[in-house]
Amino acid sequence: MQLTDFNLSTIDLHPSLKLFWEHAGQQLPITDLQAQPGQLRLMTEGTSPLTLDQFRARVQQVSGHANLFIAGNPPQRLYGYRLVPHQILFG
Repeated sequence: MQLTDFNLSTIDLHPSLKLFWEHAGQQLPITDLQAQPGQLRLMTEGTSPLTLDQFRARVQQVSGHANLFIAGNPPQRLYGYRLVPHQILFG
């Protein structure tokens, strides 16, 4: 999923929604972002999840064509998300 696709699909969502990644049956908070050429890596190290509003503020200078990844070795590409109560859950 590209950053533009995510931004367009979440434009009407509440800015206080918290961001998480679902992996192996666990919900891990998205706590930081790291821009790389052509990529936006979502970090899960920490305990306090970013809100949608914080995410939007941090990606203003990132190319809309950047693909979303979960940071790791190797990074894992993200293809979508779903809404659960008070959360955006990447998968």
